[in-house]
Order: sequence, then structure tokens, then C-alpha cells
Amino acid sequence: MSRNAPRRPSRITTPKPRKIAGRDATADEQPGSAEQQPEQVEQADRAKQADQGKPPNPPKPRVSKQPPADDDGASKETALASPKATRMLLVLVAVFVTLLLLQGVWFYFHDRANDDRTDAARDTASESQDADDDPAISVPSGRPVVLNQLAVQEGVEAAAVAAQTMFARNWESYDQGVEDAIRLMTEEFAQEYKATTDDVRREFIAKKTEVQVRVVAQSVVRANDTELEALVFLNQYIFRGEGEDATNTYTPYRAVITMVHTDDGWFVDGLQTQ
Repeated sequence: MSRNAPRRPSRITTPKPRKIAGRDATADEQPGSAEQQPEQVEQADRAKQADQGKPPNPPKPRVSKQPPADDDGASKETALASPKATRMLLVLVAVFVTLLLLQGVWFYFHDRANDDRTDAARDTASESQDADDDPAISVPSGRPVVLNQLAVQEGVEAAAVAAQTMFARNWESYDQGVEDAIRLMTEEFAQEYKATTDDVRREFIAKKTEVQVRVVAQSVVRANDTELEALVFLNQYIFRGEGEDATNTYTPYRAVITMVHTDDGWFVDGLQTQ
């Protein structure tokens, strides 16, 4: 009996995939694209862990390769923190501080000029009172004006009008000018004023003199309920003669005018000129 020869196991051959023209065989052997492989591996790992009774690993978050969108707030902060913006802010602050300093200097000198003018008015009034035998207006110490503002304004304006009428004169209407000035005075002071004008009347008319006066400023020196002293600054223009022989002069001066309040208003009761 012949010995049976061992049988060789049948060989199962796996047919190779057919090559297609224009296609890489390596691509046919790998299922899915390269981008899909990580997902398949991750799913297989989770399935294997589920079969073994282990909790699956949580899916890994995807990291976006795109840059984050610009934030408006971050852009504004970056713009404000830039050196250019810092320099602009410093320049604006410097300009603002300079304007404040200039305004402070202007107010300082403005107030100082007003104080100097007030002091000059008081000094002039004091000198006038020392030169005059009449007593000064009675006012409390340290309070030269005790009259309300409206009455003070009326008295000072009346003094300015009276000054322009008293000092302005025309040789052609000399007497009428004197009469107009007398109407603004008390009876006692009118007599003194008329005596002065009568002394210069002849020469005034003979030289054909015309005096024009312009009031440039006025203020109160002291005042009580019935009396007021006003300081008036004037510019005086004197014209003499006519034609080719005419001459003219300009003289600025100031006058302290004492005003008295009556039922008919304010009237001139005293005068000092410098």
C-alpha cells in the first residue's frame, strides 16, 4: 500500500487590483484621504475601548489654523497705546495748559490795572480834599461808598454831563454856554463859577476861542446818601482864531466833581481840576 503523500494546503490567491491608467496604485490601497485618517483612527480607538469596557476618550478639540479675527477693542487699545497717539495727547495737554496760563496772566494784569485806576482816583480825591477848605464827604472808615449802585451810577453820569457842559465853550455863544452850565449847579457853587467865567469872557471872545471837551472815563470816589464825589477824565481841544492864524491845542486832564442829591436830581456843588 503506498504511503499517502501529505497534501499541500490550498493556496488562496487574492487577485490584485487592476491598475487603471493615470491612477496611482498606492492611492487605491489606502482607503480614504489623508485628512480622513485621523478621524477613522480616533473612531476605531473609541470602539476598541467600548468593547473592552473602558470609557472612550473624549474627542480632541480641533485647532483652527486660521488666525483669530481682529477685535475692535484690541485695535483701539493698540492705537491709543501707540507712540504717535501719546505724542498727540501730550501736545494737546501742553496747549491747554498754555491757554490757562495766558488767561491767568491776562486776568492778573486786568485786575491790577483796575486797582491802579481806583487808587489813582482815591489819591486825586484826597489831594483835592487837602487843598480845599471844605470837609470831605462823610463816609465810614474803610467803606468809601455807602450808596446803592443805581444811585451811584446816576450821580457819576450826571457829573460827566456837567463836566462836558462846564468846560466846553464857544466864543460866539459864550453867555449861553455859561447859563447852560449854571443850570446844573447849586446856587452857591453857581455864583463861584459865574465869577470865574466873567473874568475870562472878554479875552475869550477877542481871541475867537472855542473849547471842545470829550469825556473819556468816569468813576466814583466816595459817596453817601446825599453827596457823591466823581472822578472824570477829559480830553480838551482848544481852537483860537480863524483862517491862517488859527491855532489849536490838546490837553488831557481830570476833575473831581462834588455832586449833591436833591429832590430835582444831582447838582454840582464843588470842582477840583488837575
